[in-house]
Amino acid sequence: MNRKNYLFLFILFFCSTSLLSAQSTEEKKPIQVKFGGYVHSLFTYDTRQTVSAREGFILLYPQDELLDASGKDINKGGVYNMAVIQSRVNAKITGPDILGAKTNGLLEAEFIGNAESDVNGMRLRHAFVNLDWGNISLLIGQTWSPLFVAEVFPGTVGANAGLPFKPFARNPQVRLTHKTENWKILAALASERDYTSTGLLGAGNRYLRNAGLPIIQGQVHYYAGKHLIGASAEYKTIKPSLLSTTGSKENNDLQTWKNDETLSSWAVMGYFKLNFKPLTIKAQATYGSNMTDVLMLGGYAAKSLNPVTNEASYTPIKVLGTWADLSYQKNNYELALLAGYSKNYGADDEVVPNMIYSRSQNIGELYRIAPRVSKKINNLKLELEVEYTAAAYADSTDGAINEKAEVINSHWVGNTRISVGLYYFF
Repeated sequence: MNRKNYLFLFILFFCSTSLLSAQSTEEKKPIQVKFGGYVHSLFTYDTRQTVSAREGFILLYPQDELLDASGKDINKGGVYNMAVIQSRVNAKITGPDILGAKTNGLLEAEFIGNAESDVNGMRLRHAFVNLDWGNISLLIGQTWSPLFVAEVFPGTVGANAGLPFKPFARNPQVRLTHKTENWKILAALASERDYTSTGLLGAGNRYLRNAGLPIIQGQVHYYAGKHLIGASAEYKTIKPSLLSTTGSKENNDLQTWKNDETLSSWAVMGYFKLNFKPLTIKAQATYGSNMTDVLMLGGYAAKSLNPVTNEASYTPIKVLGTWADLSYQKNNYELALLAGYSKNYGADDEVVPNMIYSRSQNIGELYRIAPRVSKKINNLKLELEVEYTAAAYADSTDGAINEKAEVINSHWVGNTRISVGLYYFF
């Protein structure tokens, strides 16, 4: 554990003890802190190399074939791993009423790191304060994006939680929620943090920041007893470039030009959860564009270049992601099955070659089948999952990807992952 992690734990401990001391000495400020979390171990075995994060811990899909001189696939072969980096700690805080609202907060971290070079490092997951006036509440801080619905997601054994067939993101945000007996309506202004847009300079939230506008998000839920039907949407604008150049230093005519072009994109999502205890059915469909910041396929591309300044204008790449999860729970056992499908629909405009900023632009389709079983014994949970994921990669021949960045000629590559997980909750 590096110095940053020790410092984080020290601050967490100091703040919590200070809050508890304040509670005992000043009755007017009844602040309470409850600690929790879990220790988690995950064992995985893959039948080939994969596109994944954190040393293969977070699986997305299999890598394409890579043939050697004799035609053997270099990426085919067993891969084993064991990791505990998903282990998690949190502090749930309740405090005095403020402005007539009940207050609570959450501070949560895990050890999955912030990048591939930071595996085993501490990463902030949630950090927010919530003011609750009953039917209306205001949340300020970092938590799940409205495109990730905490009430409707598959309880997979693997750490991907159904990726890349669904959005996944935690964002800094300001969120206003209105609740009635059967309805919940949510509106949020958000930024990017853990997962970001991409562009000429690589992944980063600079493209959203430079556009000068937050992500606009909304969500509507209808509750019918234990059942839930909902929809979410977002609108986002990024500025992919601040400048362009023409000429060259060699010819002594290099010129720099200010860029003003932006790209706007959107996403819509519908989902439901039907609770026929002990059977639960969940399903979700997402359709949108430029969704690299929520770890889905797609992105955007340049569609034209200004002949005078070389400034690009852009077009988004559309993607569909769907999944369904059936779960049967009884006597602390769970039997479940996840199925997912995703498709890259390309852009509406013809794109400039070599100016595509996308996640796996050479994948046309994906699907996954993943049965799982788990058993809970007091605060211990054991899990087993077999996950088959297949990707349709563009052929190496010319014309496999058309002028609108859509894969039209492809071959399938599959991977089977076996995961064994263990949780110890506290």
